[in-house]
Amino acid sequence: MMTANRRSVRKRRSKHKGSMKIITLIVLVLCGVFGVFTWQNTQKSEQYALVQENLQQQIDDEEENQKAIEEQAEYQKTDAYIEDLAREKLGLVHEDEIIFKKK
Repeated sequence: MMTANRRSVRKRRSKHKGSMKIITLIVLVLCGVFGVFTWQNTQKSEQYALVQENLQQQIDDEEENQKAIEEQAEYQKTDAYIEDLAREKLGLVHEDEIIFKKK
């Protein structure tokens, strides 16, 4: 009887070894798949970070443009702007000014 038990134990162990090899292979494949997905997500994350930096730079540039436009609008409401425009476009001068022209 002892030999029969030993044989059945050996058969079970050899069946378990095959099952363990299959389970190990499946676990390794799953680890590989998860590793690939993790790497892809890391790459996408880096790309999104670059896009975010570019968009933030565009936002900063547009805010600067907006400030410049607002400053120009404020300047256009002043008498100095009107004087500058009259000098530049119409050639007007104050009464006590002398104009020198090049020939």
